[in-house]
Amino acid sequence: MNSHGVGPDRDVLKKIYSLYDRAMGDVDVAPVCRKKCSTCCTCNVTLTRLEAGLLMDSLGMEGKKDLGDRIQQRFPEKRYIPRMTTNGFARLCMEDREIPEEENDPAFGACPLLEDGLCMVYEARPFGCRALLSETRCGREGFARVPPLVLTLNTLFLQTIEHLDQNGFSGNLSDMALFLLSGRSFGSNTGNLHGTCWEGLFVHNEQIPMLMVPPKHQRRLKDLMEDLKGLLTGLTSSG
Repeated sequence: MNSHGVGPDRDVLKKIYSLYDRAMGDVDVAPVCRKKCSTCCTCNVTLTRLEAGLLMDSLGMEGKKDLGDRIQQRFPEKRYIPRMTTNGFARLCMEDREIPEEENDPAFGACPLLEDGLCMVYEARPFGCRALLSETRCGREGFARVPPLVLTLNTLFLQTIEHLDQNGFSGNLSDMALFLLSGRSFGSNTGNLHGTCWEGLFVHNEQIPMLMVPPKHQRRLKDLMEDLKGLLTGLTSSG
């Protein structure tokens, strides 16, 4: 069976995940998130093609079948379908262009991979799930309270992960998983999806046009930004 992950890129993605864990260990926050705290685990999570490939590669044949069955049985009638990526948002801001409206409501429902408050693919979960953090009880307050520095960190890593997969695309986790399980080509061009059931579900990734790190956080995150740059530069050099 062909690997869904792209060799060196997949290894760099794992390093980025590990770097995020270390970076968060240096941030002075007191998250209330605990095991089975799944209020934020909705059907609206998105991921890149590369992240989806890493997730799929972590599963055996039975795991992939179970993943497909779970999504098919619990496929959300409504879910967040992205119209732009994080780097696309940054580019539009640079160009002083209007930001397209997107419909994203937690009330659409829970993630189909959630079982008794636990994630069925936790170890291979995408960054969008890894970045979930709140200093208040989401279920009680109705929203997550994320410190400004953590928001900046999350954006920085989202931009880097997208840049790593700049020739790929992003989409809703359910759509992306079913797309890969369908045996469709793992190529980067979504244009050939015209006229199929997959049309309009995915959005092309982009390079980083600028890092969305506010001045008040730049000094604090300088070394981390250099580390992330080194990972991407190292990949380019080895390629």
